[in-house]
Amino acid sequence: MIITFCLLILVYTFLGKDIKHLLEKLKNVDWKGYCDNVWSAIKKYAKKGGRIGCEPLLKLWFVLDDPKTSTWEKAMIYAAIIYTVSPMNIIPAYLYKFLGILDEGAAILFVINKVRNKMTPAIENKVKDVLEEWFGPEYTVCDARNL
Repeated sequence: MIITFCLLILVYTFLGKDIKHLLEKLKNVDWKGYCDNVWSAIKKYAKKGGRIGCEPLLKLWFVLDDPKTSTWEKAMIYAAIIYTVSPMNIIPAYLYKFLGILDEGAAILFVINKVRNKMTPAIENKVKDVLEEWFGPEYTVCDARNL
């Protein structure tokens, strides 16, 4: 039920429609349990999505887990993450390849732009730590002549 309301809030926000009636349904939600479920989903997705695919999801997850994040922001973040890690999509990637990935990317980018001000340096550091724990340190290629 919460997934439906969150997805509607995401779509309505994207379309510029009024979401007050939907937010009312979510005002007493205990987001902690939902955050734990999202964390489990991101960990499963990590193997498929890799470092690059997980980074924006982790940033959103840490914003979702922040008590200062509003219900509206939490609903949008929750919807975007669940939509990305869920096997069910509006445009399935297994049928439409690149096009099937675009709808998920659009949802994530839209929400990241809405909550960008909540992504603090502390959140960036947490994301980096988790990525290093899951994938090892990030390496960069450099020109040996400049060493």
